Amino acid sequence: MKKHYKIIFAFLLTLPFLGCESDDDALVDLNSIATPANLGAGFEITQDNSGLVTIIPKGESANMYSIDFGDGSEVASEIRPGETVDHIYAEGDYEVAVTGTNLNGASATGTQALTVSFRQPENLEVAITRAADDNYTITVSATADFAAMFEVYFGDVDEEEPTAFMIGESVTHTYDAVGDYDVRVVALSGGAATTETTQTVSITDPLFLPIDFESATKNYTFYNFGGGEGAGAPIIDNPDPSGVNTSNRVASYTKPAGSEVWAGTNIALDEPIDFSSEKYISVDVWSPAAGTPVILKIENLDDADVNVESTVETTVANEWETLVFDMTAVDPAVDYGRLVMFFNFGTSGTDETYYFDNIQTTTLEPLGLPITFDSELIDYTPGAFNGASFEVVTNPDQSGANTSDAMVGAITNSGNAYEGVSFNLQEPADFSDDNKTITMKFWSDVALPVLLKFEGGVNGERQTEVSSNHTGTGWEEVTFNFSTDAIKSYIDGSQGVGEAFVPTGQYATMTIFVDGPGNTAGTFYLDDIGFQMGETTYISLFSDFGDDVNVDTWLTEWSNSDYEEIEFDGRLTKHYFNLGFAGIETLAEPIDASEMTHFHTEIYTGNATEFKIKLVDLGPDGVYAGDDLSEHEVVIDNLPQNQWVSLDIPLSDFTGLQDRANIGQLIYSGIPTGEADVYLDNIYFHN
Repeated sequence: MKKHYKIIFAFLLTLPFLGCESDDDALVDLNSIATPANLGAGFEITQDNSGLVTIIPKGESANMYSIDFGDGSEVASEIRPGETVDHIYAEGDYEVAVTGTNLNGASATGTQALTVSFRQPENLEVAITRAADDNYTITVSATADFAAMFEVYFGDVDEEEPTAFMIGESVTHTYDAVGDYDVRVVALSGGAATTETTQTVSITDPLFLPIDFESATKNYTFYNFGGGEGAGAPIIDNPDPSGVNTSNRVASYTKPAGSEVWAGTNIALDEPIDFSSEKYISVDVWSPAAGTPVILKIENLDDADVNVESTVETTVANEWETLVFDMTAVDPAVDYGRLVMFFNFGTSGTDETYYFDNIQTTTLEPLGLPITFDSELIDYTPGAFNGASFEVVTNPDQSGANTSDAMVGAITNSGNAYEGVSFNLQEPADFSDDNKTITMKFWSDVALPVLLKFEGGVNGERQTEVSSNHTGTGWEEVTFNFSTDAIKSYIDGSQGVGEAFVPTGQYATMTIFVDGPGNTAGTFYLDDIGFQMGETTYISLFSDFGDDVNVDTWLTEWSNSDYEEIEFDGRLTKHYFNLGFAGIETLAEPIDASEMTHFHTEIYTGNATEFKIKLVDLGPDGVYAGDDLSEHEVVIDNLPQNQWVSLDIPLSDFTGLQDRANIGQLIYSGIPTGEADVYLDNIYFHN
């Protein structure tokens, strides 16, 4: 009988799961159902460090369960046999309580121990990228298997609090100073297990040309060789802020006593030198002696045998000068990243000190008239022939027609006939204007003829030459008249044979013969070769106009823009701001420019992309006609920005002028309208 009862009980326990199909089920004796027993749970723990646990309640005689997860979260209830519950746990140990209830409401509770432990993150990879426009900013991102999130320490402060970021995110940081920093990234599992890695980041202010030694963050460390090895060109205050270099900080190099004759100093750049448009390097150098050879050498960082070097001698002692080094032999396929400097190459050091500064690429200015021999960026070297030689020197005799202490050309004749020098003009001499007279300052201590010849016509023009006599009294200004009449008499045979000269042509070769067919030997000097500057009429911003009349040159009541007279860029200038479509200036006295050929003005702007100049004459009735017959506007497109621009405009370009002897208005205007900001200086007519 007992065995039979147990079979019936088992059948009754299954009734809730089979469902009620007839009223006969009501005959079950609920009081005979056993109290739930053996309560517990099974666990399925997801192995991805998510903390996800699937709980399967278990027990006997229970037709409903509730689960207390043991972590303080809300209890889950009404869970039927065979159902599961998902729950997210933090890493730790928990007691999970399962309560089972039978059909008659009797219940019991059992507990099951649960341990949740997270797997250590694996395959941690960190990416550190630098900002394209900021040398001090980095961005950090990371990936890792089984990581819940990341923390990063940037390594630039003591007791640093980590910066957290989630999977798929990145974090950006800006350093305050250059240096090497250990960036530590920690991958968190969500529990105790972590994985970390450290990368060293070098924050630098990249060194590349130009170099002016003024930055507080760039690394200007030079290294010596051939004597005095080690860091050897300290950056110091400029000991002589004058002349071409008034900057605050410069590099100092002392060539040690007894050093190798090839001793020097060098520095590696962080970026290769850009020679795409400029293939010369200029350096401001201060030397204790003139005639000191200075070599600048540029090398490939990986192979010092791949290099280009140039030698220039200093021309002054104990003062700054700009030396220009020819690097035109560079290979465009090679990166040159090291600068090497040799001072007084070929001679052992004596503890003498040199200073250098402002290292930058540059381009030579084109050679053209006027030739002054004063620019460091112009190659004045001519071709010498028949025994002559040439060099650029300091004016040896500051007297007569040339009292300047600047540079002059020196021609040395050996005593042969037709010795001379020939200059290749990158900007051809242009005789198309009315002025066809060339002047030259020339020094000689003996009387002789100087022959000036132009040839190599750009458009096939023929050559011509004109002679001028020097009296032998030192510096004199000699004149060469290439006007049509003068050339005609020359071609007619009075001074030799010449080919037909085109009086409006352009000539790329200028040749100078000292004593022409004669054989006078010696050294002769020349300077300031250019078209003759005749009498000049000035319209001055700040001084009187005329001999004894105080003329208020600038009347502004008609101007529709604001202006002021100020000191700017070392000049006393007229400053227009908000220059509109017309900045009208009415001359108190009309200007007679009938004998003049050009209008000159100088302008400085940072935003006027187009600049217009208009001259207006009074017309035959002495009043402004105000139409196209009495005025004409010259437009200067693509005006260079942030530099003084000198404009010499032929008056013939002002084609609407009827009466050059009666100019009464000068009108400036700028684009963009109402926004142009310009400075003006040195405004005058000249021939």
